[in-house]
Formats: sequence, C-alpha cells, structure tokens
Amino acid sequence: MLRIAICDDQAEQVQLIRKAAENYFKTKREFVSYEDFDSAFAFIDAIEHGAVFDIVLLDVCMPGLSGMDAAQELRNRHSRAEIIFLTTSDEFAVDAFAVKATDYLLKPFTQNQFNKAMDRAFSYIRQRNSAKMIFRLVGGGIRVEEIARILYMESHGHIIQVHLSDDTMLETRKSIQEMKEELDKIAPGQFASPNKGYLVNLNVIHLIKTEYVEIHGHHIPLGKRKYREFQELYFQFMFAT
Repeated sequence: MLRIAICDDQAEQVQLIRKAAENYFKTKREFVSYEDFDSAFAFIDAIEHGAVFDIVLLDVCMPGLSGMDAAQELRNRHSRAEIIFLTTSDEFAVDAFAVKATDYLLKPFTQNQFNKAMDRAFSYIRQRNSAKMIFRLVGGGIRVEEIARILYMESHGHIIQVHLSDDTMLETRKSIQEMKEELDKIAPGQFASPNKGYLVNLNVIHLIKTEYVEIHGHHIPLGKRKYREFQELYFQFMFAT
C-alpha cells in the first residue's frame, strides 16, 4: 500500500493534485490510498496522531504554518516520506534541499512535470524496498522474491505459506523463527509477529485494530495484549532513520 498525503489550503488545488496523482497511477500496479489536508496544521496533527505517508504532495505558501515548516516537522520526526513541493513561487526552492525534498514544482504544472517528479519519488521508494530473498519451495525448486512483495507469512507446522502482493502464495519448509532471523538480516525491523505463527510486513499494513492487522484486505489476528507492543514496533520501523 502506497500512502499519499495532499496538503493545500485551496480546495481546487487539492482536486487538481489528486487528479494528477490518479492519472499517474493509472498505469501502475500499485495499491494507493490518499488523504487530503486543507492546512499544514491539519497535516501535522495527523502525523502527531500516528499517520504515516510514503509521498507528501505539499503546497509551500499556506496561512499560519507553511508547507516548509510542515516538511521540517516531518524530518524532525525522522519520517522517510518523499516530499514534493507544489507552489506558485520559486522563492523557497533552496530551502527545499534542507528538508531533502524529492522535487519542487511550480504551479501551474503539467502532467508530464508531475509524472517525472513522481517517477523520482517512486524510484527512491523502490530502492528502499528492493531487497530480495531466496525461497526453497516445497516440492522442489527455488524462487527469488522482492521483500516489498511479501505481505505476510503464516506457519503450518514446518511449512510456511508466503502470501504475495499479487494474491499468489508460495510454500517453503522452515520454522517461523528461522524465517524471522533471515528477514532481519535482509530488512532489519521490517517484519514482526502479531500472533504466534505469523510474520507481517510492517511496510504494507493498512490498519491496526485491537483484534487484527489488515493488509490488502486480509485480516491477520493480533494476539491478546499485544496491541500496544505491536503498535510500538510499527511506529519504530516507519519512523526509523
């Protein structure tokens, strides 16, 4: 799941940015969620309450608190979000480097300009998630999969079912503890256990409830009294430096 925030104090601009993003993802095989904000205050409030985003499409000139201030707050919280500024002024372009912005677009921007900025952001995200793992399959053979494609794993005795983002599943013979140790070497902290016999990819979680974790429509049970501990693991990973 790719999570995108759109923050602009003008409603028509939010709609234009949202449309540009939807056009961009028409040709991508990605699950995307959007959240709109009409002020930097509202955006920061969401961050303070645990919202996590992969890409932030951010206006600079907003009343009260600027987009640059909001971006700095993101970085202060060690967010790894890709920030794309969309604004009417080039006055703050140099400041964008200080908050490690992915791009800085002047309004009105074209779809082509927007696409190039998103390509850059998407490329950085893919680079972070491009680690691979080799699975020895039940029945023979091996298979190489990107860590980013793994949704969750479920143990059945000595066999682990690995559920992938394209709704396919592979089986490998290994204990869940051995699998966790291997994953921690490749992608430290990215996989956690919500319940005995399960490992989930923290990077693709859509919802955490007291009874279950939701990933691409799948409900993975969350152990009793594990809600707070699991939530802390999630935030530690998502806001890691």
